[in-house]
Amino acid sequence: MPSPASALPQPFSWIRSGRLAIGAFPRQPGHWQALETCGIQRVFSCCHPSEAAWDPPPHWQSRQLPLPDHRSAEALEESLLRQAIHQLTELYAQPQGALYLHCWAGQERSPLLAVALLCRSEGMPLLEALALVRRCHPQAQPIMSQLALLEQVLG
Repeated sequence: MPSPASALPQPFSWIRSGRLAIGAFPRQPGHWQALETCGIQRVFSCCHPSEAAWDPPPHWQSRQLPLPDHRSAEALEESLLRQAIHQLTELYAQPQGALYLHCWAGQERSPLLAVALLCRSEGMPLLEALALVRRCHPQAQPIMSQLALLEQVLG
């Protein structure tokens, strides 16, 4: 029988142990159970419904707000980024279970929003938050233009 850690979506990393994790889309049914075994009961998805079927457990708190990634012809708009940060911060403030923040590969959009969340919820400077996310989640490669937009939004 595989261990719960091996059943987690890959990549998967804790940014704040027991509170905030980021990673890839939960593609297999066992991913949701493995996440719940880790104490996760909230999820925020940056994926568009066309990327894959998204079916978090019904008893979880969940939000889905599609953000563009490197494949998109559209740039991330300030209003959409502000909306994502607001919804994510609101979800993170809820007391029930840890929060899993994901995009398709766990490399661009979820790290960007993890940085934003650290800046907003902990008052961390952007570059410090980015360094922490990269240290905890080495796969993190937020898009530079989106980081610049985040800096402007946090301004």
